[in-house]
Amino acid sequence: MSVTREAFIALKETIKGISRDGARRFGGIERDRTSIGIPEIDQILGGGLLQGATHEIMALTPRDLSAASGFALGLVGLLSPRNTPWVWIRQDAAGQELGEPYGPGLASYGLNPAKLLLVQVPNAKEALRAAEESLRCQSLNVVLLEPWGDPKQLDLTATRRFSLAAEESGVTLITLRSGGHSPLGSARTRWDISALPSRSETDFELGLPAFLGRLVLNRQAGAGGPGGEWMMEWSHDKCLFRQANSSLNLSSACDRPATETPSAPALRRTS
Repeated sequence: MSVTREAFIALKETIKGISRDGARRFGGIERDRTSIGIPEIDQILGGGLLQGATHEIMALTPRDLSAASGFALGLVGLLSPRNTPWVWIRQDAAGQELGEPYGPGLASYGLNPAKLLLVQVPNAKEALRAAEESLRCQSLNVVLLEPWGDPKQLDLTATRRFSLAAEESGVTLITLRSGGHSPLGSARTRWDISALPSRSETDFELGLPAFLGRLVLNRQAGAGGPGGEWMMEWSHDKCLFRQANSSLNLSSACDRPATETPSAPALRRTS
């Protein structure tokens, strides 16, 4: 069903009620940056991921969708301390294809599910509307937007509105392009993500989630800064990315059968 104006007003009031200590106005002041956790990446980004901006994440192939979800949630963990509220806006098709958010999985990933405000909408139009409303709520640090595919509503006008709203409020937008192929026009950074095999330090524990991250667009360091490619692991206890073991075989990770793609720990099938 359609999301009414009253529902969006209620969403804004709910966010305000969760935390009233996070209001931040930038008004031309230099915005903060958040460390990724890997010095080389932070340096290329000009000191870290820019807050109050828009960032885009895409899976390199359809079999890497879960890895892209895990990377996006890692960025949420970087940007939103455990005691601050965060919003995840999902189009219904994303949940049908990838599974629904799972509280214990989010907690084990370093995120606080009690601070999550999950907004599930039937179509891209409602998802974009909810994202813009959420970006104007200064009690938030981050909004995770997950439309499905390449909706026509997600055009240059819409993404520019997101950028302006993020700059005004200081709230960061992470757009997870599940099933998408066409890049957005106004993102500050764009990441192509593929899965890597995780490696544990012992034979008796699971390894950390591992990714091959390609920074294919970097507008944080002037007009078109350098990109790069890194093997990364997500450390849930420190809520930081770290350099993965350089002995990982990239070709075997990228060329493996689709059935070997690991599931994102924060999502699970409900049917």
